[in-house]
Amino acid sequence: MAISPRKSFRAFNVRCLISCVVYLFLALVSEVYARPLVVLSDDTRSYQKVLNAIRHYSDQPVASISTDQLLLNPKQLDQEPHDYYVAVGSRATNTLLRLLPAEAPPLLSTFIPRRSYQNLIQTYNNSATVLANKVSAIYLDQPYSRQLRLARLIRPDADTIGAAFSSQSARDLPLLEDALNATGLTLSHRVLDEDKNPIKQLQPLLESSDIFLTLPDKAVFNRTTAKWILYISFRLRVPLLGFSRKYVDAGAVAGVYSTASQIGRYTGEVMATLNPLQPVLPKPRYPVYFSVATNPSAAKKLRMDVPAEAVLEQKLKEAEQ
Repeated sequence: MAISPRKSFRAFNVRCLISCVVYLFLALVSEVYARPLVVLSDDTRSYQKVLNAIRHYSDQPVASISTDQLLLNPKQLDQEPHDYYVAVGSRATNTLLRLLPAEAPPLLSTFIPRRSYQNLIQTYNNSATVLANKVSAIYLDQPYSRQLRLARLIRPDADTIGAAFSSQSARDLPLLEDALNATGLTLSHRVLDEDKNPIKQLQPLLESSDIFLTLPDKAVFNRTTAKWILYISFRLRVPLLGFSRKYVDAGAVAGVYSTASQIGRYTGEVMATLNPLQPVLPKPRYPVYFSVATNPSAAKKLRMDVPAEAVLEQKLKEAEQ
């Protein structure tokens, strides 16, 4: 039986009305229920940059508080309901893991070194929040694969890459070795003896390396050893890959890192993808946004021709796509 144009038009209007009502309902629900609380480790400039980027890219209202404010009145976690928490930095993560009750909503830790996050998870491995897999992270440091690709771009003819570890960071060896499989580089490494002179242990390691990967491990690279490692690297003409912009400025030939704003941007984008009614956090991950720094003066001393920062960044991004 044929349907009259009037009935067809009426049915179309009903469908449109239903669609509009559903859309408005979902919009209202999203606005009401998306209530994250960002907790900053402190109020310094770096943490504020993370917060500003989170607010810009998360596409939702974001309340924030400092760890000091929270510690003055821990009960405020119960006074205002939140659908999930975002801890910016190690101190904020530690505080929330300690204070959150068993029935707490998910916790996303960001702007935190991977090892610091893993140590905290191990410390609180019996807490209900951790056991329920309601904790995840966006790391501050870079994946080994990204750093090794940069090493290849800086020194295409390198055969051996050196790295030094403390007893704690040595747990990363399997991760580094896995990443090396795709590069063709051979690893020359040493786990430093804490009771012996670190410089005397590092010099033969540098002598056996074509390029040297520095790691964010204070037990190995502190203010004292960092200067000596730079001095030895120039003398032996072994380029260093820095783990931070500051170390590149100090004399490393190049380095890849993520800024506070880049970490905040990625955190905000991850937050924007969460279901506001029942947020489920993704697995811990490295930042997708990064920058490359080079030191032309150091490269000149080492008689190296290092590509421009923009060129290196672009090639790294292309490799990860």
